[in-house]
Amino acid sequence: MTQKPSAPALVSATLAQVYIQQDHLEQARRMLARVLQADPEHGHALALVARLQARSRTRLYAGYRPGRGLAVRWHDAPELPDLHLVVAVFRPSAAGTTLYVTSVACRSAAGEHAFVFPGEARGPATATLCLARWDGARPRPVAVHEPLSW
Repeated sequence: MTQKPSAPALVSATLAQVYIQQDHLEQARRMLARVLQADPEHGHALALVARLQARSRTRLYAGYRPGRGLAVRWHDAPELPDLHLVVAVFRPSAAGTTLYVTSVACRSAAGEHAFVFPGEARGPATATLCLARWDGARPRPVAVHEPLSW
């Protein structure tokens, strides 16, 4: 049985940009390294590298566990004294939508926390969460998780 020759590897800054848009940051970094190895002055690649350097590597993972609340983990967070994990829970009610907001200080670059909400068993809800640092006047998001519903 003969093997087909493998296709040549596709190396392009445009593909790296697609990886960035899809949040595949490590693939984008590897692709940009290959582009810059071939052409150290490739403008588009250099701009994308600068964009990646400014982007946070911080990641949030969350999931709702009935009866035990919202479990949240984070890693690669900047160790800042003013970093908080912030959660907002939206719940439908007869009067419209109720909102419950709380936060907890993050004391390390990685960790986990479980949020248990008042009236948790009362039915459906949606939560948004982020890691944010407070600049004295408002939060500055470091990482944002997609909304969760239960």
